[in-house]
Amino acid sequence: MDRIVCPICFGTRGVISQCALQDYEYRTEPLRRFAYYECEECSSEFMFPRPTEAEILSFYPDDYHAYHDDYGAVVGALVWLRNRIRARFYVRLLGSRSGRLFDVGPGDCRHFDSLKPHCDLDFYGVELNPEVAARAQQRGYRVVAGTLETMDLSGHEGCYGIVSMYHLLEHVIEPRLVVQRAQILLRPGGWIVGQLPCKDSWERQIFGKYWVGYHYPRHLQAFSRRGLRRLLEEAGFADVRLVSVPHLSTAISLQNFFIGRGWRPALRFGRSPIFRVLLGAVVPFEVTAYAFGRTGIVNFLGRKS
Repeated sequence: MDRIVCPICFGTRGVISQCALQDYEYRTEPLRRFAYYECEECSSEFMFPRPTEAEILSFYPDDYHAYHDDYGAVVGALVWLRNRIRARFYVRLLGSRSGRLFDVGPGDCRHFDSLKPHCDLDFYGVELNPEVAARAQQRGYRVVAGTLETMDLSGHEGCYGIVSMYHLLEHVIEPRLVVQRAQILLRPGGWIVGQLPCKDSWERQIFGKYWVGYHYPRHLQAFSRRGLRRLLEEAGFADVRLVSVPHLSTAISLQNFFIGRGWRPALRFGRSPIFRVLLGAVVPFEVTAYAFGRTGIVNFLGRKS
């Protein structure tokens, strides 16, 4: 058996945790079984054995939610508001409406379209799924198919003011290599920004194996705050900030709980017919968790010195 090493801090002390995970959103069944280990050094959790890149592609069905934009009125409005806030945040970081942004895992880049009215950034990216990358190219964006880990960085070194990776680091085989290569892409003083699930949350404590942050088998690690900060700082980033943010992901954890207890709804893009009802039901919980800094999602930020 291969030596078990934490992909976040390279610690070698781990224990099996939440090994009975399954895919409640898309009912994906990998050809081999994976277990989740908890690192005793950084408190993060990670999937082992590590899947191959070919296996990872098979984990994403055609109706995966990130490949589609059929949000509905309520979620669509929230996405629009989020992107407007995000664009203003980019302008503050850059000190200008213009600049260059490299996104890791941009999907078909539809979110770039919603950022455009609020900033004048040149957008670039790398996307794992070749078909989705092709759709991004058809939209007119400079996106290559592949991964940041294996991408040829020639001509990209030190070119970007921002490297973004929203809900990306939990999906990759080598998160340390990803943030190290983000350093190479950034100009001095540039910023790495992103968002991911955090296991140090009320949501994870309440829902356990049903927590959306596991998202088995697509999430290869579940970061602790300590593990995420250590990852960024050891990659050379300064001024690292981790901020708990409001997010309605708890609705998916609640949906997973009901499915795990025997409910069998028809799922579209991983969402049940009553998903809007679940969204409304979790709002009080999300507001309270946000007030105490214990939501299931954190934003991270670090500066290349």
